[in-house]
Amino acid sequence: MDCILCDTDQTTPYLVAPDMYTSERYRLVRCTCCGLIRTDRPPSSENLYVYRGTADAGARFGLTQSLLRWFRRVRAHQFTEGRSGRALDVGCGDGSFLAALAQEGWDVYGTELSASIAASATQRLGGRIRVGEIDNKTSHPDASFDLITLWHVLEHLDNPRKALAEVRRLIKADGTVVIAVPNIRSLQALIFKQDWLHLDVPRHRWHFDPQTLRDLAERCGFEVKQIQHFSMEYGSFGIVQGIATSLGGGHVLFTRLVRLSPVELVREASFWLHLVLLMLALLPSILVEALAAVARRGGVVVLTLTPRGARTLDNAVTDSARGRFIRK
Repeated sequence: MDCILCDTDQTTPYLVAPDMYTSERYRLVRCTCCGLIRTDRPPSSENLYVYRGTADAGARFGLTQSLLRWFRRVRAHQFTEGRSGRALDVGCGDGSFLAALAQEGWDVYGTELSASIAASATQRLGGRIRVGEIDNKTSHPDASFDLITLWHVLEHLDNPRKALAEVRRLIKADGTVVIAVPNIRSLQALIFKQDWLHLDVPRHRWHFDPQTLRDLAERCGFEVKQIQHFSMEYGSFGIVQGIATSLGGGHVLFTRLVRLSPVELVREASFWLHLVLLMLALLPSILVEALAAVARRGGVVVLTLTPRGARTLDNAVTDSARGRFIRK
């Protein structure tokens, strides 16, 4: 398999990590040319995003779902001050971010890998939600969106480069693209290694850092306008869960407890143990994550992009420019 960034096929071993749900182990490898890290030989994504046991898979995070939706309303507020337009959310989940945009007058559309989760978004937004990866099969014409967002989606896709090429086709010349991914070079990834929550193998096929994400965006015809290294929504929780896992608690806080109803939670002995951990670790984790972000080592990296000009994917990087992808 060739690297999506530099088209070479030479790799070196990077890490072996367990699936947090099944404990099956997967190998991560690093491209010797550009440094992009990927999950080696991940399984087909066909059955990875099937959620059962709940009437509403879009609400699979139980009691924390309301908090997540609040974060998404805050996100939406960043784009609604004094303007509206046409928006596409790639990997839209339950559609709460799009619903918040729609309330502010935006014309919204979404894609979602999981049919069971997309059902939640479809219930909110009707036929504006498409199940599957974003690709050239989308029915939207060129330059049809003012805003395209990919919140923790790019790392899940079979080929992020093809996805960004399609995003480049769909975004208007003065439009904005926002990408958020876990940062494999973050402080928390360095500390927790194979126990880091945001590895999430094998669902995460690609493991970006700020440089490889920037290089991929630029190769696909975008200009980076802003890079953020702090996420209150995802960053601090990665540290709390990492502490719990390192203490022998596994990933139960994320894989089970956050999905239970309040009645189910109080019956779980592990809930009370993790509640104590949360009370002790949450504020220090926020502080540590904020300091890591200042050093550009936050657990999440967010890129804000604008299109650089019409160009093809193959010509986006010239032979003379390829040399800057080589990383030691």
